[in-house]
Amino acid sequence: IDPALYVYRFAAHLDLDEKANAVALTALRLVARMKRDWIVAGRRPAGICAAALLIAARAHGFTRKNQDVTKILRVCGLTVSTRVKEFEQTPSARMTLEQFGTMEVESEADPPVFTRNRFREARAKAIQENNHTLLESGALDDPRAGKRGKKWREVKPASDKDKEFDELYESLEQEMRQDADEASASAPAEGTAGEGEEKQGDIEDDDGGGKMSGETSQALQVRDASPATTTSYPAHYPSGNNGRPLILPGQATAEEMQQSTQLAEEKLNLEEWKESMPDSMEKEFDDIFCGEEECKQKEALFNSLNKDYLVQQERKESDRANAEAASKDREVDEAAQVEGRARYLSKNRGRKKKSEMDEPTTEEALLAAVSTRKISRKINYDAMSAIFDDSGGFSTDVVNDVGDDQAGMEAEFI
Repeated sequence: IDPALYVYRFAAHLDLDEKANAVALTALRLVARMKRDWIVAGRRPAGICAAALLIAARAHGFTRKNQDVTKILRVCGLTVSTRVKEFEQTPSARMTLEQFGTMEVESEADPPVFTRNRFREARAKAIQENNHTLLESGALDDPRAGKRGKKWREVKPASDKDKEFDELYESLEQEMRQDADEASASAPAEGTAGEGEEKQGDIEDDDGGGKMSGETSQALQVRDASPATTTSYPAHYPSGNNGRPLILPGQATAEEMQQSTQLAEEKLNLEEWKESMPDSMEKEFDDIFCGEEECKQKEALFNSLNKDYLVQQERKESDRANAEAASKDREVDEAAQVEGRARYLSKNRGRKKKSEMDEPTTEEALLAAVSTRKISRKINYDAMSAIFDDSGGFSTDVVNDVGDDQAGMEAEFI
């Protein structure tokens, strides 16, 4: 729904007096500008309309608060504040009321979600590179968030659940290191060289006192590879829409970049699946799945119980098909009528031009009209013919005679 449809309706409830029309026109221009700046896409129309009316009312000198529009449009105040802040980041927000009404901004602003994601990626990159100067400068704070824009730099205290997980990971890591040390110590001294050649995946411990197997080291490396743990900056690492640590575009692995090999639609062959299952489950399958005869019986039972419903659906389907056929026939008839009228007009166009050249006079037209009808006793045709002169125009002699008669009557009366 276009938010502009609600502007005039709700502008009348803001007590704007004689400036209601001017405020509504400004709000309409604001809605159009928000559309070009990708603020309307994916948003509810009530929030857009509320923000546009609030900005327009303040631009025309009215002191209106968020509560004044949220009470009328029944939207959340945070929604209106967010839309206003998003509009503040567009080039149109830096224009005066007169400039906004006369000038047109050719450029378009980026969508708010796109800009927000770019801020997240910049923060993640700065945290990974340990760029403390950039992180502490405030250049990566989202201006749309207002006071909450710098909250991402604040270190959140670890919860009890996080502490439990940290302790669990540390205990598992110690156990894995002890197992690796015991495995290396139990190996015979004479076979150390041969086993070292076979176990190429083994790596030395950080302390240099033992070795860990390839799987153990891989597990540790996977845990240490988290973007949030590879940096020393205390800020919270940004998270993606899935709640996991954000992965930058250049950090995706080759396996993640590959297209999905799973088919869009797969069908299960029930018979093959049954054969692959053990024989002990055959009876259970027979109880779960219906055979062909049982399916036919259930279908017949369903049709008998829902006979009226099925007949009603068939009637609706037939009515719909008849309505579509009738509409198609109507369209064909209308097209044929339009085509016939066009042919008629093209044929009579030349005749009209000829008839306009031989246009009769007023006397001839009147006499022709009278001649086509029956002669009436109530019409004095001699007097009618005296109205016109020889050229076909109206004669002034009759008017003069009538004037003389009236003057003579007045003289006699005096």
